Amino acid sequence: MGKRLILICALVFAVAFCAAAYAEVQSVKVGGDLTIMGIGRKLDPGGDTSEQDKEKSFASIARIQLDADLTDNVATTVRLLNERYWDNETHNGAGTSDASTTDIALDLAYVTLKEFMDLPLTLSVGRQEIHLGSEMIMGDVDTNNAVSTASAFSGRDPDLSARKAFDAIRATLDYNPLTVDLVVAKIDENTIAESDDDDLYAAYASYNVGDKYDSIVDLYYFLQREALNQFTAETGFKNRTVNVIGSRVVTHPIENLTYSLEGAYQFGNWHNGTVNHSANLKAWALETGATYVWKDANYTPALTMLYAYFSGDDDDAAFSDNDRYRMWQPMYENQNFGHIAGALLAQQNIHILGGKLSVAPMEDLTLSGEYYAFWWAKAYGDKVAGVSDSIAATATTSTRLYMTNKSFAAQEVDLKATYNYTEDVELSLLGGVLVPGGSFDKGSDSTVGELIASMKVTF
Repeated sequence: MGKRLILICALVFAVAFCAAAYAEVQSVKVGGDLTIMGIGRKLDPGGDTSEQDKEKSFASIARIQLDADLTDNVATTVRLLNERYWDNETHNGAGTSDASTTDIALDLAYVTLKEFMDLPLTLSVGRQEIHLGSEMIMGDVDTNNAVSTASAFSGRDPDLSARKAFDAIRATLDYNPLTVDLVVAKIDENTIAESDDDDLYAAYASYNVGDKYDSIVDLYYFLQREALNQFTAETGFKNRTVNVIGSRVVTHPIENLTYSLEGAYQFGNWHNGTVNHSANLKAWALETGATYVWKDANYTPALTMLYAYFSGDDDDAAFSDNDRYRMWQPMYENQNFGHIAGALLAQQNIHILGGKLSVAPMEDLTLSGEYYAFWWAKAYGDKVAGVSDSIAATATTSTRLYMTNKSFAAQEVDLKATYNYTEDVELSLLGGVLVPGGSFDKGSDSTVGELIASMKVTF
């Protein structure tokens, strides 16, 4: 009888506790999305039979999100994620044993506090997506062409992954027309009991000028500090630090025209972790573009022209103490200048010139075409001896691509059709071809391409 009474009291207490907790919830929203892709890819310019060669697969990305609004401007968001290749539940894209294809990952988990301390301050704490400005510096925790090995896409198609969240604390001060974001993010904890973390700090200010040109001016500062304690004091290695200062302007000089200009400078202490020397990082990046929309014309055509530059340098294994190292560090970019090039090439040491034309021939249907040309900012080959050099030019495969001393890297053409079947269902077909340029030596200059059909359902 005593045991039954204890059990009944425990159940009553549990029900009362749950009821009290539930009473604090004002609203709960359950949603998510499901993306199904048919993937046909040949992304190996080296022309060998590596895992990137002649892919034909189906894949799914499923996300379920729970948003709960509580009292006193408190909200929580939790999103679960599964990425998998069809019928590949015991092996990942690289063909090795991996259960990640059936894993349910914690994609988002954060708390939002609005009007914190009665200030125009919103505080977000936990795993969250953070997209600042054009996302040239911050938008994806491992850049747009890489992904954690916890993803089933890590072995073959990291650029297709939906994982982009940071473990971070974000404070947003809204003093309209000025908005200031302060961010502290844990990029890599490494050993919990040691001071060997990789941390990111950011301050991003955006001011809406509000003149006749409806201009926005952004100023920002980022600091990434990586403590490489795995190297002993005898090696002479210092912590790796990357500082970024930059500015971005978006304006509308005439009706229907949007123009943007962004420039950034990186400085700090750099070493590649394999040599007993460090160098002074001094790197630059520039992006500019203009988009014009013919709003009153048939099919509403829109044309975008753009140019981007990310500085480069020689192989960093050769520098010595006090050298200047000019290779731009992609940080946590989330940009796409060419779908194939974005999957293969890191966003550094390159000039990019491109354009995009889109039309809407009928309601709910958009057709677009893109063209990009790429030049190395600093050619990889040995210009003096005229001998080919070997670089790991791709982020998604271990294939070594052999380079000449020429600068022209590649050109790419992408065509895409997007159809909104309903307000909840989007169908798309993307095709692209990348032709390597003269900088690729014979044997590493194979044309590559892709065809990806997808269906995304949002609920």
